[in-house]
Amino acid sequence: MRAFIFLCISLLLLCMLSLLSGPATTWSEVWNVLAGDSPAVEFWINNSSLFELRLAHVTLALCVGFALASGGRAMQLFLQNPLADPHIVGLSAGSTTLVLLCILLWPSFAATYFFDFIPAIWIAAFVGSALALVFVQLVFFGVVRRWGIASLALAGLLINAGCSALMMLIFARLSPAALSQVQAWTLGSIQPHSLSAVALLAPLMLFSGVVLIRFDTPLRMLSFGSEFAIANGVNVKRMRFVLLSSLMILCATTVCASGSVGFVGLLIPHLSRRIFFHDHFAGIRPWLNALLGATLLVLADLCSRTLTTPIELPVGVYTALLSTPFLFLVLFRQRSVQ
Repeated sequence: MRAFIFLCISLLLLCMLSLLSGPATTWSEVWNVLAGDSPAVEFWINNSSLFELRLAHVTLALCVGFALASGGRAMQLFLQNPLADPHIVGLSAGSTTLVLLCILLWPSFAATYFFDFIPAIWIAAFVGSALALVFVQLVFFGVVRRWGIASLALAGLLINAGCSALMMLIFARLSPAALSQVQAWTLGSIQPHSLSAVALLAPLMLFSGVVLIRFDTPLRMLSFGSEFAIANGVNVKRMRFVLLSSLMILCATTVCASGSVGFVGLLIPHLSRRIFFHDHFAGIRPWLNALLGATLLVLADLCSRTLTTPIELPVGVYTALLSTPFLFLVLFRQRSVQ
């Protein structure tokens, strides 16, 4: 429980620092507000539109990290593969590819907004993720069902490979200006959205993450074999359907919010298992995992907006930079244990 409180406080402090930091605000101004030398209310009023944009940005970063970490833990338990993450089934690749196709082939639709705050491109993201799910669920579980869970990883491998080939074709056809526009989707970057759009995306990301967290105990039962899980009252087919459906919503919404952010769903479950292994409250571990993912992505987003100003690097670059040494340590410790 102390770890849970510590993570909540750390996340709150990071969110506050992220709200106060950015290219348009100097560190001296932030320090004067924190130290009480400058009136906080006046500072907030003078920068209200800026803070509204940053609040949407920070909220999206928090929700994306929460969702990706939850999806990564769920997929590693479901596939019994320590290298699994939410992108392994190909749903994110299908979503991103259809978004890029929409930008290339139907730019007028891609620039349209419904109700003045819902980008039409979100429809492409959800349709792409849904088509990938249909491909996985109907084709592979119908054709190679005898392979069991391995067929899911094979489906994701083929979808990712096919979508990567399509994206290379798209990049070859794009102009330099359009290429810079779509890099945010492929490298992973928090998209600028209004608070109204965030109010629509954030609950969907949190809902899908919470559903995957709720399946943590049945998934751990499934790791002992499907017979053991069924004997303990787990409906494996229903769980698989709900799991993949929640993952579809998760992948589509995270692509809408931040493009294809890598490493969060892969790293955080490993990191949380090692940090919180001795926590006696087993039911709280998936929540700690999700909070750790949210903390990492808010930190990566803060770095992307402050370390290289006035240039803002994609947040996916920082998640890769932050994750690589941790993954190396995980592999090194695993080798030492063996």
